[in-house]
Amino acid sequence: METRHGESRVLVAGQQWKLWLAGAMLAIAGAGFLMPEGIGNVLAVPGVAVELGALMLCFVGMAWAVYAVRCRHCGMRLVLYAMTHQSIGQWLHWLLAVKRCPRCGTDH
Repeated sequence: METRHGESRVLVAGQQWKLWLAGAMLAIAGAGFLMPEGIGNVLAVPGVAVELGALMLCFVGMAWAVYAVRCRHCGMRLVLYAMTHQSIGQWLHWLLAVKRCPRCGTDH
């Protein structure tokens, strides 16, 4: 699909909120790993419960991103493809820049 300026839009346009939500979940999980006792004191729960909750939130956030961000035409899971076919430092950049689906070749 072409924009008004003639540029193709990225494949994940309209789905970037899903990546932001997954990123927020990972950031909250990171805070739980870094400050389990402090957060536990505020919530009146043991620090190990905070760590277990953070671990679960980390897995849920990544699994949800892998499942939710898809090609609208063929349903390919784009986050999973990016993580398995790009380097560890490039997969997110690739995901945010790709304009055509690697499987079906359609654009946004």
